[in-house]
Amino acid sequence: MIKKFIIRGVSKKFKGVQKLKPQKTPSRFTSVMSESTVKANQRKVLGDVPEFMGLSSRSVGDLASESLALRTANKTFFKTLSKNLSRSRARTATGIKTIRQTKPVSKPAVFKAKNKGAMKAYKAANTKSETVFMNTIDKFTGRTKLSPFKNKTAKAKTSLREGTKLRREGDRIINYQKKMRKDWGF
Repeated sequence: MIKKFIIRGVSKKFKGVQKLKPQKTPSRFTSVMSESTVKANQRKVLGDVPEFMGLSSRSVGDLASESLALRTANKTFFKTLSKNLSRSRARTATGIKTIRQTKPVSKPAVFKAKNKGAMKAYKAANTKSETVFMNTIDKFTGRTKLSPFKNKTAKAKTSLREGTKLRREGDRIINYQKKMRKDWGF
């Protein structure tokens, strides 16, 4: 145990050394899997990887791993979605019944409440399936990859200058396609 002592002549604010409370450990450590661990995981679940002409066994194993990850992610998505939807519907129905005891509830309000619950269930199922996909890919390939179904949105381009550039680019592509069709005789 560290005892408290005061050092004089250094600073008026310095009160000495104090024992710190125990610190929390990080909840998750990232581990790097060795090549042998990745191959063992692949062999255990996928079996022996066949050799195809022009493809290495690692690339074939990666393709098989991605296929398995997509299947497990889809299975997780639909299972979680149906479970969360039934919970949401029950919760919405209970809420509407209790409110109707005191005042009338309009149809648009009921529709809005159902949609809100459905979107919440969809988002929860989507995030869970994305996590399953990434974990499965990491387990079988040792690398990370985003789910192809991940919703990636980009900020809309607002500047006028970029808009005209995009318009010019689009016009150029359309003109090229027209010229190509004309050359082919269409």
